[in-house]
Amino acid sequence: MEAKLIEDRLLWNRFIATTPTGHLCQTYEWPEHSGEAASAGSLRVGVVEDGELLAAMLLVRSKAAGVPLPFFYAPRGPVCADPRSPALDLLIARAKREARKHGGFFIRAEPNVPQDDKLWADALRALGFHPTTHTIYLRGAWVTDLRPDEDKLLANMMTTWRQNIRAGGRKGVTVRVGSGEADLDAFYRLLKETGERDRFYVYPKDLFRDMLDHYSAEAAERDGTAEMALLIAEHEGTPIAAATVAVLGKWSWNLHSGSSGQPEHRKLRPNYLLQWECMRWAKAHGADYYDWRTIPDILEPGQELYGVYEFKRGFGGFERRVLPTQDLVLNPLVYWPYHAAVALRRNRQRQQRRAFEQKRKQEQAKEEPVEVAK
Repeated sequence: MEAKLIEDRLLWNRFIATTPTGHLCQTYEWPEHSGEAASAGSLRVGVVEDGELLAAMLLVRSKAAGVPLPFFYAPRGPVCADPRSPALDLLIARAKREARKHGGFFIRAEPNVPQDDKLWADALRALGFHPTTHTIYLRGAWVTDLRPDEDKLLANMMTTWRQNIRAGGRKGVTVRVGSGEADLDAFYRLLKETGERDRFYVYPKDLFRDMLDHYSAEAAERDGTAEMALLIAEHEGTPIAAATVAVLGKWSWNLHSGSSGQPEHRKLRPNYLLQWECMRWAKAHGADYYDWRTIPDILEPGQELYGVYEFKRGFGGFERRVLPTQDLVLNPLVYWPYHAAVALRRNRQRQQRRAFEQKRKQEQAKEEPVEVAK
């Protein structure tokens, strides 16, 4: 059993796809669409025995605001079937050495492990990790079970959601799989419009182009990695909503989506039909579960992202939460002052975001009545 840096894409991706704690964000390609610095500085640490991986952790080299040193981030990692395995100890020991060698002052991990898994929590604590509230990828997600047939999936949805899916088709909304630069442009235009409307950061268009390339059907076949698609909802030939979806093993993810804010387009409610077609695409590509990703930490009206959560919940499914974010300190003299500064900044950002959400709700209430799920 040996811990080392891994360069074999197929070996890595097959392990990530078939291990219960595996995740899209731990695929070999994940940092390759995040810019030159992340791609060149990322580390893929694995434990190998008899030519097979037993544990793996992708560490993305990340910038720390106000600090000249990097930290290393394991999005939904580490990946290991059993936290009691000696492979996990070897993995973390090698990860610490590699991160220190490359100047890292801490490792941040957000494992793809259910929050009530005491074995994993105890194992990480014994390895030196401590929980932190400074999350990068929020712990909560909404998940729809895709294993039932389509009639049953529709029956599991809230009534209004089924009606909106069917109404979209009757009103002339169509959904197709996009390809080429023109479709990427349409998607990015809708995403930018949504980001400006809802005040969230939109990555440069090149990132999405790279993702579609790195997770193409050809790459998935060749490298055992995820497959990703861009779906576009149109009305009378005009793109009015678009989304990306990816599949790896039995899981799929709703990644990025945007829609037109024009009143005539909003009345068509294209996102319902669009997401239904994303789910159908994922199911056809072998997925058993559709991960809608982020939902609020507190599921109460008035909380940030609660409206997004209500939209996702209407499609049927269940709440899934993972372990808290975990930090492994490598340089305490740098880490703790940085940690305190980040806490102050995040508190200020939360206050600004709450004020914005309250103002936006007041504006939406004036525009149209609130739709109640039945």
